[in-house]
Parts: sequence; structure tokens; C-alpha cells
Amino acid sequence: MPKIMSVSAPPRLPEKSFPLFPWLLGGVLLEVLILGYSYMSFDEPGEVFRHAARYSGRLSLFVYLFVFSYFALTYHNTSSRVMENVRRLVSIFCVMHFIHFGFLAMNVYLNEIPLVPYKLAGGALGYLMILLYPFFLTSIKRKAWHNIYFYYLGIVMILTYLARIKGEFVGVTAGPIHYFGMGSVLLAFVVYAYLMLGWKKKGEADV
Repeated sequence: MPKIMSVSAPPRLPEKSFPLFPWLLGGVLLEVLILGYSYMSFDEPGEVFRHAARYSGRLSLFVYLFVFSYFALTYHNTSSRVMENVRRLVSIFCVMHFIHFGFLAMNVYLNEIPLVPYKLAGGALGYLMILLYPFFLTSIKRKAWHNIYFYYLGIVMILTYLARIKGEFVGVTAGPIHYFGMGSVLLAFVVYAYLMLGWKKKGEADV
């Protein structure tokens, strides 16, 4: 008799519609709170936006990991509702990360931080993907191609944290959060690759 192992079935999340506007509003409010906290904590505008960009960037990390987690856990679900939920989640991430970009731009301007062209190009491509992906998501037919978005952004985050650890950013001291950020994205790469590809292959091999 064919042997079917329980691990051959990928995990499935309930197919419930994800409410866009309450979560979007919550995300924007968190960004406002970050700016307000930074404003109350520091007197100099440069320090206000330096810390607002720092805390907002950390928030973006957790939002990215949450969205990536949902995508990976629903990878084998072909329901249109699931992909609509992904579209809503990446839309929220888009809005929040562009607020972070505003903080970051003000930090660069006020603190006269020098920019490295080739690093700027990689980050600019990432922001372009963040902006366009929600609009083109539903027109991408092959689900595997969506990984380009998640893995490219993850690589940008890893390189950003690595640069901070190496002391390449002005006014930044390497700390546990940078190692955590880089490690969590690397771990997500491995775990989610297994969820998206390993489950299916193992299921085929065990039948």
C-alpha cells in the first residue's frame, strides 16, 4: 500500500477576507506614534527624524515578515481570496514603508548623510517594487514569480542590517536588533522556502 506521511500536507490558513482599512489605519497610527515619540524625546530635528526612521524601519521589518509569513503559509492555496489578502497586506506594507521613506529622507537631508550611488540604486529598485507590486500582483499568473518580490526585499534588508553591523551608517551603533533583523530574514528565507517547495516535493516522494 502507498505510504502517505502526515507531513506531506502543507499548512493551510482559514480563507477569511483580511480587513484592509482598519489595519491600514492602525499601521499609519503606529507611524504617527513613532514620530510623536521621537519628537517628544529629542530637541534637534535631525535627531527626531534619525530616530523616527530607525524605529519605523524596525516596524517595517516586522510587517514584512508578517506579510511574507502569510504568503508562504498560503502558497499552495490557489483561492483568489488568498491572493486578494496578499494584495491588501502588501498594500499596507507599501503605505507604511513609504512613510518610513519620508522619515529616512528627512534624516538624510537634516543630518547631511552622504549617499553611496550603487547602494542607492539597489534601494531605489526595492522601493519601486514595493510601490508597483500591489497594482500588478493579481496579473502575475505564476505564483512562484511572487517570490522575486519577497526575496529581493529580504536581501535588501539583510544588506542594510549588515552595513549597520559593519559601521557603514553615520550615527548608527551595531546592536542586538541588527543581528536579530538579519537573522530573522535569513531564517524566513530558509523556512519559507521549505514551506513553499519542500512540502510539495516531500508529499510527492512519500506517495
